[in-house]
Amino acid sequence: MSEFTPAHYYEQREVPCRVVVLHTMEAPEGSQTAENVARYFAGGSVVASAHACVDEDSVVVCLPPSAVAFAAPGCNADGYQVEHAGYARQSPEEWGDTASISMLKLSAAHTRQIAQQLGIPLRHLSDDELANGASGFVGHDQVSRVYKKSDHTDPGVSFPWAYYMALVNGSETTTDPEHKEEEAMQFIRSRQTGTIYAVTPLAVTSMKSAKTWTDMVKAYALEDSYTVSLDDGDIASIAADAAARRKLLADDIAAAIKAGA
Repeated sequence: MSEFTPAHYYEQREVPCRVVVLHTMEAPEGSQTAENVARYFAGGSVVASAHACVDEDSVVVCLPPSAVAFAAPGCNADGYQVEHAGYARQSPEEWGDTASISMLKLSAAHTRQIAQQLGIPLRHLSDDELANGASGFVGHDQVSRVYKKSDHTDPGVSFPWAYYMALVNGSETTTDPEHKEEEAMQFIRSRQTGTIYAVTPLAVTSMKSAKTWTDMVKAYALEDSYTVSLDDGDIASIAADAAARRKLLADDIAAAIKAGA
């Protein structure tokens, strides 16, 4: 879990943190997007910052919760700001792709921990609740509408709030209960190459670097060990099954978003 301290921020809050604010980076999804945006904030070329940047395989912590980031005017003083790889214009299907699902899971694990630490309820606020001083999770678009100090629309009208908050609450749901997936993860090792893979019902991810390994272990509170060795052909079959489940889940998420879930 890398750290890049932004050039522009206030070291200490004057009021308690009451909301977690979600953003999109307006940058392509990728395994280095979080690191690149965090470096951009740290470079000082823009008067902007965030507490954390998240992409498909990493959570980059930029500031402690006690600091004030410059990200969402109106909710800077009392907000915890989280940037996500991708764009506000993304469609429901794009929010349901492999990279987005992986990112949302990493983000939810991080924001749940932060919210519990700060005593922030694990719920998505309406605009009215935000305006009335309630505590919870909001998007930058809501902050813009309520406080009228910016015109940002991220994370966008298609952001899967119902799915995300279910992840935050540890109760991931889809439109079809039969497609609900367990969050169980184990590590398997290739007998042929020695590569270690993280396996869930939705994904088979090779541990290509120590950074990726560390991020997965921390995000899911796993033991740093593999449990079984398999032939590459067996691993490929598991990956194919996971891809099929992932497509069903993505279809469910897209349908739920279109239905206004």
